[in-house]
Amino acid sequence: MKEFTTPSSNIAVFLGEERHFLEALTRWNYFPNQKDSSTELPPCFSTRRFTPEIAEELSQVELSGDRRTYYFDLVEYRATRFNNVPRVLGLIHPLAYSRIYAKLKEHREDIYVLMDDENSAVAAQQHNDGRMFIMNYEDHETKTKTNLEISFAAGFRAHADVANCFGSIYTHSLEWAIQGYEQAKERLRDRRNGKHWSSELDTVLRNAKRNETSGLPIGPCTSSIAVEIILAAVDKELAGKFRFIRYIDDYTAFCNTHLEAQEFIRTLNIELAKYRLSLNLNKTKIKITELPEPSIDSWVTKLNNVTPWRIDSNGLATLSTHEAINFLDYAVQLNKAEPDGSVLKLAVGLICHRTQGDTAWTVFQYVLNLAWHYPILLPMLEKIDATSGYYDSNSLAEKFNKILEINAIHRRSDGMCWAMYYLKNLKSQPTVENAELVIQTSDAAAITLLSSFEAGVEPAVTYANAIIERGTLYELDQNWILLYQLFFNEIIDNPYANDPTFEILKKYDVQFTNLPKKDSKAEDYCFYYSNPFRDEGELPVSLQDYLEGKS
Repeated sequence: MKEFTTPSSNIAVFLGEERHFLEALTRWNYFPNQKDSSTELPPCFSTRRFTPEIAEELSQVELSGDRRTYYFDLVEYRATRFNNVPRVLGLIHPLAYSRIYAKLKEHREDIYVLMDDENSAVAAQQHNDGRMFIMNYEDHETKTKTNLEISFAAGFRAHADVANCFGSIYTHSLEWAIQGYEQAKERLRDRRNGKHWSSELDTVLRNAKRNETSGLPIGPCTSSIAVEIILAAVDKELAGKFRFIRYIDDYTAFCNTHLEAQEFIRTLNIELAKYRLSLNLNKTKIKITELPEPSIDSWVTKLNNVTPWRIDSNGLATLSTHEAINFLDYAVQLNKAEPDGSVLKLAVGLICHRTQGDTAWTVFQYVLNLAWHYPILLPMLEKIDATSGYYDSNSLAEKFNKILEINAIHRRSDGMCWAMYYLKNLKSQPTVENAELVIQTSDAAAITLLSSFEAGVEPAVTYANAIIERGTLYELDQNWILLYQLFFNEIIDNPYANDPTFEILKKYDVQFTNLPKKDSKAEDYCFYYSNPFRDEGELPVSLQDYLEGKS
């Protein structure tokens, strides 16, 4: 076992907050939800009713039959980036996720010491919204301030990132990062000491994805924890030799000479190779530049320089319709010249909170038009303060159906789900033709939302029954969120033979889509458990006792 050093003050504080850690794992960072703006999935998806106590009960379920041979598959969710290239995120099966949760809970203190890394800019910590990880690496101001701290008197900057980081993780390498390579190999040779807990963690992570040793699902914080453990081990070998900062899988080092910058990239590649990882060899991804250089990309500076800043009579930042149109026109032109930058996303973010009245409605329409081409802009629409008085609901519904159609054709999960989220808010329906297109994508998340519309129930149920009739375990898992929602609504029976997962979830009123506004009893228990006014030393009753009124 590696010798652990004393954790930093931030980690030491977090070690004492077990409840936050457990709720972050289950309620707030289970589904992909790590961007600062929480826009991976529309708000109609949520895991807040999936509480630690429910995950604990699920983790006790014994695997039987084919589960013990094949384990689990997951729901894939295709999220498009600024260049419309999809990134496949993962919605892990609740039973598989609960097994990972149980291992992380059991070894929480060791895990936080292992992740303690002063060179990591995106660390696990307590956030006010309950999350453990918030990936704010796109926050240029924060990134600049961090870089300024460590770049003084440097002559060169070296930049490199890990190629396909989450998709390339070799799960056995977790054991090497936690125990040390030689210790892990020795334990494998000498089985008298039994399995190390890192081997058990490796096992449950693999089980969640067809027992594959290569690749982790992108999105759940369980995967982020595994990546942080491995890359923290890499960072420890670089620390003391180089000045550098890491944003998830993206490294920037500040060096005295060009030779030192080359040595950083060479050394980084060697250390990554120990864990079967490599650098992205794309020529735009490995750069050595002589300083001084701008702290941010030139297109960001251009956008900031032309952003209209004006204060109204009430002291509030505002802009006119003319200014907003000119700014967005400029952003569209700049986007064509800078295909490697998220120009339009930043541009809309810079002005969406500062528009009112007719200007807000014009910006809304402009962004809606752009969103047909770039689905990544769809989450920005609800940040624009366009009042309902400007809406023509029928016209908007027609446009969102057009957006649903194009994204179904291209099989983009996020474009379909966000379009249906807005249709639901407008109290409108997908067209019959679009419902059929969504079914043809076999996209479980999109079909789950489709099933919440009157026009979508029948085709969704027909699709689900066809899956159940085929009865292959992996295909059931690839659609578990749809099957559970239909089971919860008592439209279908439990499709999993001898597996109580769905019954346990329903017993506690767990839903993952279109949650009621009222909290469930299990959510109420979370507030009760964390009550700061409980008498000192008084232990909370169990969830079961709480539900029976024994608190």
